[in-house]
Amino acid sequence: MRSLIRFSSPWAVALLFGLPVQGMAQPLYRCGNTYSQTPCAPDAAPARISAGAAPDQASGASGKDLCATEGVAQMRFPDPESTRVVAVAKGGAEVIQYAGKPLASRKFNITLNTKNEVGAYMGERVYVCYLSEDERRVLKVDSPRR
Repeated sequence: MRSLIRFSSPWAVALLFGLPVQGMAQPLYRCGNTYSQTPCAPDAAPARISAGAAPDQASGASGKDLCATEGVAQMRFPDPESTRVVAVAKGGAEVIQYAGKPLASRKFNITLNTKNEVGAYMGERVYVCYLSEDERRVLKVDSPRR
C-alpha cells in the first residue's frame, strides 16, 4: 500500500517551500550604532550589509618577521645589537604549555649568530620561536638546539 500526498496545484508547492525564504529576507535599518528590522525614522532607508566582506588585516609584523624582531628581543642577549639573523624557517604546528595550559602554536626555527659576554661570536645556533595561531604574538622562545 502506497500513500502519496498529492497537491492540486503547483502554486501550493511553491507557496509551501517559498515561505521560509520570505522570512529570511527582512530588511535591516541602521539606528545610530545598532541595526533594527523596524525603521527608527520616517525616512529610514534599508542598510546594505555585505556578507562577503573580509576583516581588515591587523597592522604590525607577523610570522617570520615577528620571530626575527620580537622573538630575538625576548632572548635578552648580552649584545642584542650585534645579533645576526641568519635564517628563519617555518615549522609546523605544535602544542606547547602556555600559562599552565596546553595551547596550539606555530613554530619557527631561527638561526642566529650572536656575541657572548666576552664579545666573540658564538657561531650559528638554532632557536625555536612559538607564535599564536594567527602568527601575531610571540608565546615562547626556546633555548638553542645544535
